[in-house]
Amino acid sequence: MFHFLRARIAHSTTLALLLSLALVLDRPEASARVNLEVLQHDGYGMVELKRPDPNVLTVVASINGHKVRLVVDTGWGPGGIFLHNDQLSAVSLKTEDIKQDLTTAFGGKMAGIKGARADKVAIGNVELAQVPIFFGNLKTLREGRTMHKLGADGFIGAGFMKTCSGVLDLQNLRLYLRPPGKGRRALIGPALTGAGLAEVSMSAATAVPVEINGSPGKMVVDTGAYHAGADVRFAEKIHAASRGSRVGGFDATNKIIATKLMQLRSFKIGGVNATAPDLRLTTFGFYSPDGLIGLLGMDILGPNGAIIDFGAGKLYFYPAASR
Repeated sequence: MFHFLRARIAHSTTLALLLSLALVLDRPEASARVNLEVLQHDGYGMVELKRPDPNVLTVVASINGHKVRLVVDTGWGPGGIFLHNDQLSAVSLKTEDIKQDLTTAFGGKMAGIKGARADKVAIGNVELAQVPIFFGNLKTLREGRTMHKLGADGFIGAGFMKTCSGVLDLQNLRLYLRPPGKGRRALIGPALTGAGLAEVSMSAATAVPVEINGSPGKMVVDTGAYHAGADVRFAEKIHAASRGSRVGGFDATNKIIATKLMQLRSFKIGGVNATAPDLRLTTFGFYSPDGLIGLLGMDILGPNGAIIDFGAGKLYFYPAASR
């Protein structure tokens, strides 16, 4: 159980009204930018997101007084904070072996995972106690050319966000966290849809329905993915044209996977047109012909002004014109 700083509790209906009044209609690109800072007055803490690379989000956290930099990766499953093994001695935690291996997106496995609980974790202006901490060999953080330069020590993912009723605001690079079991979940949907954003429900696996060139599937909402990608078997199934690419994919174990580019004629999320580049094709371990077919990465989430409400299980974004 996570424990946070105490905060004032407000009725959710009042909060929805306040949010609707907090919209900032600056319309830099014919769209309204919303301001969710009012959440801080109603039980949520706020964490500033850093963007050291155009398609990467990080936060700084303190674990038992030791600072770590974490990649915000909503495609990452564990419910706590996941650190590289070299941080184990620095945070001074008594660990135990985790029997279950971690399966990566590409089908690889990470064994030898250890777990513990931290007495005190601070992220932004939020303090937590007894937070699950996991340790493993995150090779991509230490050996991967792209991730190594970020100086990151680990990940926080969708499991952590759900426990904290997180609201991830990619428009303003903010993360809002609410104490579990305290306060009331913010009803931000009416304000966001009133500002012109589309609302799409996410599954328990943080996946949303998509249509690619008119063919349906589901994609995991993954802020840890530089580029959106679909499985090559899905592309073959819908007879989509593809071409070679010099950019490969990689996972936490630093496994490098070759990719191709699939040409898009249309792309929809929850039946709503979204701005999207051509998709990268590779092979994912989770692929299902009638289920998950890929990852919805930062090259789609960012340009579409995504706001992800993990407490309500909703994805919000600005619709695009028909292609």
